[in-house]
Amino acid sequence: MKIWVQSVVVSCAVLTAGLFAASDAHANAARSAKVQVNDQLVNTEGTAPFIDSSNNLMIPLRPVAEKLGTQIGWERAGTQMSISVTGNGHKITFTTGENQALVDGKKIDLPSKAQFLNNTVYVPMRFLADSLSVRVQWDNVNTIAIFDADGQYHAPAWYATVPQKSQKENTIVATANQYKGVRYVYGGSSPSGFDCSGFVQYVYDKNGVDLPRSSASMYASAGVKVSNPQPGDLVFFASNSKMQHVGIYVGADKFISATDDGVKVDSLGSAYWGSRYVGAKRVM
Repeated sequence: MKIWVQSVVVSCAVLTAGLFAASDAHANAARSAKVQVNDQLVNTEGTAPFIDSSNNLMIPLRPVAEKLGTQIGWERAGTQMSISVTGNGHKITFTTGENQALVDGKKIDLPSKAQFLNNTVYVPMRFLADSLSVRVQWDNVNTIAIFDADGQYHAPAWYATVPQKSQKENTIVATANQYKGVRYVYGGSSPSGFDCSGFVQYVYDKNGVDLPRSSASMYASAGVKVSNPQPGDLVFFASNSKMQHVGIYVGADKFISATDDGVKVDSLGSAYWGSRYVGAKRVM
């Protein structure tokens, strides 16, 4: 049996010409999802990712591998596909329908079997990311997996419809402004001294909303991500691939937060903050 190995970037014509021309099952599309690599959505039209019965996100291998810049090889035997993926210093080999794969020559158990469905090979998202040593952000609200191939955090490139802001959010800014000038204290969470997440948590608590204690936890689990922040929304900043700061958007491209200079208002579009901004969330 002949084996082709080439850059996945140029393999589309071969695949659509009939290499992946059979199907051994039907994808469960009840919970569809999206995939993003760095700042760009992966075009999965006709091959939408889905969440399987084991609650694993299954992603179409070819378009995702293409965006990640890997090389792919394949060999077909009946209704099964044997696949090799090479990139980022790693080599992965697996066969659809089997429980194990080889990653750099070592056997590993798959969280879900790779599947050959509707002319497409699907693999578990976490398996591909971990095997290539690429960090993934999972946005459960928007059901989007973000591959941070460049090592940086990225805001979603697509947002689900979110509920409108309630009037109560307007009081968040008023509460935050009461504490302008309060000094910065590492680990501080009271008007005697705040750190960034302690300040945000305190302001929201005064308005009857519980938030996690750290900026990373707020970004991971609090509220709904939004593309255009409005007054009262949380805004997040990262540096060197680590979530480091959170503030409260006050409007006019400005936000208030606890910095080394105390609680103050800064410009979201400044050279310092703009280069670190990763996204906003609405929690009310």
